[in-house]
Amino acid sequence: MTLSLDASVLIDLLRRRDAESVQRFSDAVLASIEMVVSALVLHEIHTGLTDRAPDRRLLQLEILLAQCMLADFTAVDSKASGRLRAHLWERGTPIGELDTLIAGQALARGWTVVTRNVRHFGRVEGLRLIDWAEGSEPLTADRIAQRLAEKS
Repeated sequence: MTLSLDASVLIDLLRRRDAESVQRFSDAVLASIEMVVSALVLHEIHTGLTDRAPDRRLLQLEILLAQCMLADFTAVDSKASGRLRAHLWERGTPIGELDTLIAGQALARGWTVVTRNVRHFGRVEGLRLIDWAEGSEPLTADRIAQRLAEKS
């Protein structure tokens, strides 16, 4: 299983906001689990690095990224994301543009997205999700439905 780290998780790791997420990231590194960060997620992170210590945050980000592979967004990813966007709009359940691209890329490549943003990514049929705040295993369809209902 390849884990695709979303911006919400990277932010938690950078800020050390959630001890469970930090521990699960460390466990994944020690277990040599393949982790990727999409260039799209990296864009989100760089956009948000405007706090009082951006140089320190950039160094922390480099250290985290050293444990992951960086994935460019390809034409195949674009095609999958376009189909996903159309499907979500047809169902009346669109999500943010970047999240649609990230989810489409993960679907195209068979990745499991590690995120706290189940509200958006949980709307994507067939996308495997993990929320490290809850555990290291993919969320079940029932748990995703429950999380979506909690946010309504």
